[in-house]
Amino acid sequence: MIPGKEISLNLATNPLRNRRFFLLLVYVLVGILLFVSFFTGKIYFIFRYKTLNLRNSIMRTDQLIRNAQSEERKLTGLLQETIKENKGKVDLVNIIILRKSFSWIEFLSNLEKSLPDSSCIVSLAPTLTDDSRMQLRFKVAYPQLDDLIEFLNNLKSLRFYQIKIINEARNQRGFFVSEISLTYEKNI
Repeated sequence: MIPGKEISLNLATNPLRNRRFFLLLVYVLVGILLFVSFFTGKIYFIFRYKTLNLRNSIMRTDQLIRNAQSEERKLTGLLQETIKENKGKVDLVNIIILRKSFSWIEFLSNLEKSLPDSSCIVSLAPTLTDDSRMQLRFKVAYPQLDDLIEFLNNLKSLRFYQIKIINEARNQRGFFVSEISLTYEKNI
């Protein structure tokens, strides 16, 4: 050993450390943590604000829906009452329109087309039954049975249905007179 110089063997009391590196590392980590925390907080508050706005918007929309449904129920009830009150009037007007829209010219023209030249209609009693049908009872006079068969075949071809011969008789002139019942379907 060298006299005058002491060597300190106790290194544990004053260890040499590079504190700057660790301090820099701590400062960088704290800085990154603060940076991430700042933007995380900013994102959190932005989305919290948007969430609150959405909740308020949903509540307003739900209220509007409830109000609209309530109004719809009121109007539906009012509509049903109005329908019940005016059903008779509407049905009457519809019946009048249907009767007015029935083409008597077309009906009589079809009846005349089906009638053979040697035959004639003696009486006619029509009754409108529904939208497009009419019940008809009439008497037709004809000289021969072939005229009746021709007449019935012609009726079948011109929208006359449910043709029934109710009775037959001879008149004073020697003509056969048959009472016929049928249904006529008009064009709609």
